[in-house]
Amino acid sequence: MERITVGELRVLTLSNVYEFRDPHPDNQSPLKAELRVVNDVFWVRLCTMGDLGFAEAYMYGDVECDDLVSLFMIFLENRENLSNLDSKLSYLFTLPQRLTSYRFLNTIGNSRSNISAHYDISNDMFTGFLSEDLTYSCGIFEDLDGDHRKFGNQTQWSGGQGLKRIQHSERVNRDDGNVTATINGKDELYEAQIRKLRHIFEKARILPGHHVLEIGSGWGSMAMFIAQNSPETTVDTITLSIQQQELATQRIKEAGLEDRIRVHLMDYRNMPAEWEGAFDRVISIEMIEAVGFEFLEKYWSVVDWALKRKGGVGVVQAITIPEARFQRYLQEVDFIRKWVMLFPGGILPALSLLFQTMEKGSGGRLIVDSVSNIGPHYARTLREWRKRFLANFEDVIVPALKKQYPDVMTGRSGRSEIEVFRRKWLCDCYCEAGFTSRTLGDHILTFTREGCREYGCDVYS
Repeated sequence: MERITVGELRVLTLSNVYEFRDPHPDNQSPLKAELRVVNDVFWVRLCTMGDLGFAEAYMYGDVECDDLVSLFMIFLENRENLSNLDSKLSYLFTLPQRLTSYRFLNTIGNSRSNISAHYDISNDMFTGFLSEDLTYSCGIFEDLDGDHRKFGNQTQWSGGQGLKRIQHSERVNRDDGNVTATINGKDELYEAQIRKLRHIFEKARILPGHHVLEIGSGWGSMAMFIAQNSPETTVDTITLSIQQQELATQRIKEAGLEDRIRVHLMDYRNMPAEWEGAFDRVISIEMIEAVGFEFLEKYWSVVDWALKRKGGVGVVQAITIPEARFQRYLQEVDFIRKWVMLFPGGILPALSLLFQTMEKGSGGRLIVDSVSNIGPHYARTLREWRKRFLANFEDVIVPALKKQYPDVMTGRSGRSEIEVFRRKWLCDCYCEAGFTSRTLGDHILTFTREGCREYGCDVYS
């Protein structure tokens, strides 16, 4: 840690205080963070498992930090100097996790349990921090850092906000009883999610009467937006989450759209034969990360199989990792892969990998039309989710966890398990820092068929 040259890190132990910063006064950075080591096992985790060890130490209360985002930004800004943090010893200790990860390959037999491990935690738990549309993906904000500016918390780097600084927004009760963080009476997260859904809708150029396939239903927000904004359009949407299927079906029925939207509990590799070439449009929002490295070509071959050969258009949104870091990422089991944004068997692809597997899987029949990156908007999306998560934790999320997992979340050890769960979700700060620094991306790929003249070319959509 003596190699830190950007930012200032203060480490407090039971016997000492250590400070790490650039010694040159002209190079001072606004990034500051303080670590308080509660249990010396923290050092064992850090030395043997690197960043994964740090994150797990935080989850289990071995170390405290009031501003995780700034801490992770310091690590990212000093990544090259701290590269030896993941040492040979760390490699040996995480090798068993690498080897056992092969048990979770997203074969047809494993995929449902892998998806269930992430999404079937509890519908009530997710409603505790998502906006009312229940979109669980990156939104597009009118003002990327508006939450900072409106509360006087803007920093010199886009998207940085620590846990100390997220308590200032107004709080109002939603119709479902959950607390929503708002600015000037507006739920900007809801507006951002609707803006993103509209963007996907417009990129796909969905027209009345189109038949749309959605791979990855979520809780139905994209399918419902399509049906509500395109008369006579029908949507077949597939998911492997039983709880998502149940709630999405309920919401669709309540909206009076059950005659135009069908929610199928189905693996994308098990589509019925009559779906071949049946769809004018294919949409998939942040689902491809669950496919796994070994099955990306198969995914694109299925998209090609289902999309009409004449005039078909597709839009896929994917969380990505930069090419320069991808090969090392493939060999690692880091905190994102194990605990945060992915389920067992999943992977964050590099953009070039998506292009390569699309070409191979489709036999060159899918042609990329446009690519955009909304990754920096994910930093604010995560902040908005975290505000709601903390505001609703005791009244909504804890009861949901106790209801779903009574044997684990109640009794003598229940409260400690709940605290581990809370800390795990707060580690989304790791991802916020990643999206802020473009260490992570969120790309929207639009593709079509050769000869698709009617799609047009609106470069501003």
